[in-house]
Amino acid sequence: MNDSKNSDNLDGALDADIEALLADASTWVEPPSGLSDRVVAAVRSETAFGDDSDPVSLGAAPRRTWFRPALIGATGAIAFLFGGIIVLSALSGAEIGTDAFSAELTSTGLVSDVGGNIDVTSFDSGLRIDLDAPGLPRRDDGKFYEGWMRTADGDLLPVGTFHEGSNVTLWAGVELDRIELFMITLEEAAGGNDPGQGSSGEVVLRTAIRS
Repeated sequence: MNDSKNSDNLDGALDADIEALLADASTWVEPPSGLSDRVVAAVRSETAFGDDSDPVSLGAAPRRTWFRPALIGATGAIAFLFGGIIVLSALSGAEIGTDAFSAELTSTGLVSDVGGNIDVTSFDSGLRIDLDAPGLPRRDDGKFYEGWMRTADGDLLPVGTFHEGSNVTLWAGVELDRIELFMITLEEAAGGNDPGQGSSGEVVLRTAIRS
Protein backbone atom coordinates (compact mmCIF):
# COMPACT_ATOMS: atom_id res chain seq x y z
CA MET A 1 0.00 0.00 0.00
CA ASN A 2 2.81 2.42 0.86
CA ASP A 3 4.50 1.75 -2.48
CA SER A 4 1.22 2.40 -4.31
CA LYS A 5 0.67 5.70 -2.49
CA ASN A 6 4.28 6.74 -3.09
CA SER A 7 3.88 5.89 -6.78
CA ASP A 8 0.74 8.02 -7.09
CA ASN A 9 2.35 10.93 -5.23
CA LEU A 10 5.53 10.79 -7.28
CA ASP A 11 3.66 10.52 -10.57
CA GLY A 12 1.54 13.51 -9.56
CA ALA A 13 4.59 15.55 -8.60
CA LEU A 14 6.34 14.72 -11.88
CA ASP A 15 3.23 15.54 -13.91
CA ALA A 16 2.91 18.86 -12.06
CA ASP A 17 6.53 19.78 -12.88
CA ILE A 18 6.09 18.95 -16.55
CA GLU A 19 2.71 20.71 -16.78
CA ALA A 20 4.29 23.81 -15.26
CA LEU A 21 6.98 23.78 -17.94
CA LEU A 22 4.45 23.27 -20.73
CA ALA A 23 2.22 26.04 -19.36
CA ASP A 24 5.07 28.55 -19.33
CA ALA A 25 4.37 30.83 -22.34
CA SER A 26 8.03 31.69 -22.78
CA THR A 27 8.78 28.02 -23.45
CA TRP A 28 7.02 28.18 -26.81
CA VAL A 29 8.49 31.49 -27.98
CA GLU A 30 12.19 31.20 -27.21
CA PRO A 31 13.39 28.42 -24.87
CA PRO A 32 15.22 29.80 -21.82
CA SER A 33 18.83 28.71 -21.43
CA GLY A 34 18.09 26.63 -18.33
CA LEU A 35 15.03 24.82 -19.69
CA SER A 36 16.72 21.49 -20.36
CA ASP A 37 18.38 21.56 -16.91
CA ARG A 38 15.00 22.20 -15.26
CA VAL A 39 13.33 19.27 -17.02
CA VAL A 40 16.22 16.88 -16.35
CA ALA A 41 16.31 18.02 -12.71
CA ALA A 42 12.62 17.18 -12.39
CA VAL A 43 13.32 13.63 -13.58
CA ARG A 44 16.38 13.25 -11.35
CA SER A 45 14.56 14.52 -8.27
CA GLU A 46 11.78 12.02 -8.94
CA THR A 47 14.39 9.24 -9.19
CA ALA A 48 16.07 10.30 -5.94
CA PHE A 49 12.72 10.46 -4.15
CA GLY A 50 11.90 6.96 -5.37
CA ASP A 51 15.14 5.60 -3.88
CA ASP A 52 14.02 6.71 -0.37
CA SER A 53 11.11 4.28 -0.31
CA ASP A 54 11.17 1.34 2.12
CA PRO A 55 13.92 -0.98 0.81
CA VAL A 56 12.16 -4.28 1.51
CA SER A 57 12.73 -7.12 -0.91
CA LEU A 58 9.08 -7.43 -1.88
CA GLY A 59 8.95 -3.70 -2.80
CA ALA A 60 11.73 -3.95 -5.39
CA ALA A 61 9.55 -5.26 -8.19
CA PRO A 62 6.71 -2.70 -7.69
CA ARG A 63 9.31 0.06 -7.56
CA ARG A 64 10.60 -1.01 -10.99
CA THR A 65 7.02 -1.22 -12.19
CA TRP A 66 6.15 2.42 -11.45
CA PHE A 67 9.59 3.92 -12.02
CA ARG A 68 10.06 2.77 -15.60
CA PRO A 69 6.71 4.07 -16.93
CA ALA A 70 7.26 7.32 -15.06
CA LEU A 71 10.74 7.72 -16.52
CA ILE A 72 9.48 6.84 -20.00
CA GLY A 73 6.66 9.35 -19.60
CA ALA A 74 9.08 12.05 -18.48
CA THR A 75 11.43 11.28 -21.37
CA GLY A 76 8.49 11.48 -23.78
CA ALA A 77 7.49 14.83 -22.32
CA ILE A 78 11.03 16.14 -22.79
CA ALA A 79 11.08 14.92 -26.40
CA PHE A 80 7.68 16.50 -27.03
CA LEU A 81 8.75 19.75 -25.40
CA PHE A 82 11.94 20.18 -27.40
CA GLY A 83 10.33 18.74 -30.54
CA GLY A 84 7.69 21.47 -30.30
CA ILE A 85 10.38 24.10 -29.93
CA ILE A 86 12.15 22.82 -33.04
CA VAL A 87 8.91 22.92 -35.05
CA LEU A 88 8.10 26.45 -33.92
CA SER A 89 11.62 27.58 -34.74
CA ALA A 90 11.31 26.16 -38.24
CA LEU A 91 7.98 27.88 -38.78
CA SER A 92 9.34 31.18 -37.52
CA GLY A 93 12.19 30.95 -40.03
CA ALA A 94 9.97 31.83 -43.02
CA GLU A 95 11.62 33.93 -45.68
CA ILE A 96 11.18 37.67 -45.20
CA GLY A 97 10.96 40.12 -48.09
CA THR A 98 13.92 42.47 -48.39
CA ASP A 99 12.49 45.08 -50.77
CA ALA A 100 9.01 46.05 -51.92
CA PHE A 101 7.15 48.23 -54.39
CA SER A 102 3.46 49.07 -54.88
CA ALA A 103 1.69 50.68 -57.83
CA GLU A 104 -1.71 51.23 -59.41
CA LEU A 105 -2.43 49.61 -62.76
CA THR A 106 -3.50 51.77 -65.68
CA SER A 107 -6.04 50.53 -68.22
CA THR A 108 -5.13 50.61 -71.92
CA GLY A 109 -8.82 50.68 -72.90
CA LEU A 110 -8.72 47.21 -74.47
CA VAL A 111 -11.09 46.10 -71.71
CA SER A 112 -13.33 48.85 -70.40
CA ASP A 113 -13.80 49.84 -66.76
CA VAL A 114 -10.87 47.91 -65.30
CA GLY A 115 -8.15 48.88 -62.89
CA GLY A 116 -6.17 47.40 -60.07
CA ASN A 117 -2.93 47.43 -58.17
CA ILE A 118 0.14 45.32 -57.52
CA ASP A 119 2.48 44.81 -54.58
CA VAL A 120 5.91 43.53 -55.60
CA THR A 121 8.12 42.01 -52.89
CA SER A 122 11.68 40.82 -53.39
CA PHE A 123 12.77 37.49 -51.88
CA ASP A 124 15.87 35.36 -52.32
CA SER A 125 13.73 33.04 -54.47
CA GLY A 126 12.51 35.86 -56.74
CA LEU A 127 9.85 38.55 -56.96
CA ARG A 128 6.36 37.87 -55.63
CA ILE A 129 3.71 39.94 -57.40
CA ASP A 130 0.41 40.22 -55.51
CA LEU A 131 -2.17 41.38 -58.04
CA ASP A 132 -5.70 42.58 -57.36
CA ALA A 133 -7.72 43.62 -60.42
CA PRO A 134 -11.30 42.51 -59.65
CA GLY A 135 -12.74 44.29 -62.70
CA LEU A 136 -11.14 41.85 -65.16
CA PRO A 137 -13.86 39.59 -66.62
CA ARG A 138 -13.17 35.87 -66.26
CA ARG A 139 -11.57 34.08 -69.22
CA ASP A 140 -12.06 30.32 -69.74
CA ASP A 141 -12.03 27.64 -72.47
CA GLY A 142 -8.39 28.09 -73.42
CA LYS A 143 -8.43 31.85 -72.89
CA PHE A 144 -6.66 33.48 -69.96
CA TYR A 145 -4.65 36.46 -68.75
CA GLU A 146 -0.88 36.47 -68.49
CA GLY A 147 1.41 38.70 -66.46
CA TRP A 148 4.67 40.02 -67.89
CA MET A 149 7.63 42.02 -66.66
CA ARG A 150 9.87 43.98 -68.98
CA THR A 151 13.46 44.69 -68.02
CA ALA A 152 15.40 47.86 -68.71
CA ASP A 153 17.11 45.90 -71.51
CA GLY A 154 13.75 45.27 -73.20
CA ASP A 155 13.48 41.58 -72.29
CA LEU A 156 10.00 40.19 -71.53
CA LEU A 157 9.59 37.73 -68.67
CA PRO A 158 6.33 35.76 -68.26
CA VAL A 159 5.32 35.69 -64.59
CA GLY A 160 2.18 33.52 -64.65
CA THR A 161 -1.31 33.01 -66.07
CA PHE A 162 -4.73 33.31 -64.42
CA HIS A 163 -8.48 33.28 -65.18
CA GLU A 164 -9.58 36.38 -63.24
CA GLY A 165 -7.92 39.23 -61.39
CA SER A 166 -8.94 38.88 -57.74
CA ASN A 167 -6.25 37.88 -55.23
CA VAL A 168 -3.67 36.64 -57.75
CA THR A 169 -0.09 35.77 -56.81
CA LEU A 170 2.57 35.67 -59.53
CA TRP A 171 6.32 34.99 -59.37
CA ALA A 172 9.31 36.23 -61.37
CA GLY A 173 12.89 35.00 -61.23
CA VAL A 174 14.49 38.41 -61.68
CA GLU A 175 15.86 41.21 -59.51
CA LEU A 176 13.54 44.12 -58.75
CA ASP A 177 16.04 46.77 -59.81
CA ARG A 178 16.10 45.32 -63.35
CA ILE A 179 12.35 45.75 -63.93
CA GLU A 180 10.83 48.84 -65.54
CA LEU A 181 7.31 47.71 -66.58
CA PHE A 182 4.59 45.26 -65.52
CA MET A 183 1.81 44.28 -67.97
CA ILE A 184 -1.21 42.00 -68.23
CA THR A 185 -2.16 40.63 -71.65
CA LEU A 186 -5.03 38.66 -73.18
CA GLU A 187 -3.82 35.19 -74.23
CA GLU A 188 -5.07 31.92 -75.70
CA ALA A 189 -3.59 28.43 -75.40
CA ALA A 190 -1.24 27.55 -78.26
CA GLY A 191 0.77 24.51 -79.36
CA GLY A 192 4.40 23.98 -78.47
CA ASN A 193 5.75 25.26 -81.82
CA ASP A 194 3.09 27.92 -82.32
CA PRO A 195 4.40 31.49 -82.52
CA GLY A 196 1.48 32.33 -80.23
CA GLN A 197 3.52 30.93 -77.35
CA GLY A 198 4.95 34.43 -76.98
CA SER A 199 3.08 37.52 -75.84
CA SER A 200 -0.02 38.41 -77.85
CA GLY A 201 0.79 42.08 -77.42
CA GLU A 202 -2.82 42.74 -76.35
CA VAL A 203 -2.06 44.66 -73.17
CA VAL A 204 -4.99 45.20 -70.80
CA LEU A 205 -3.32 46.77 -67.75
CA ARG A 206 0.18 48.05 -67.10
CA THR A 207 2.31 50.12 -64.76
CA ALA A 208 5.83 51.44 -64.64
CA ILE A 209 8.09 50.00 -61.96
CA ARG A 210 10.07 52.81 -60.34
CA SER A 211 10.10 54.89 -63.49
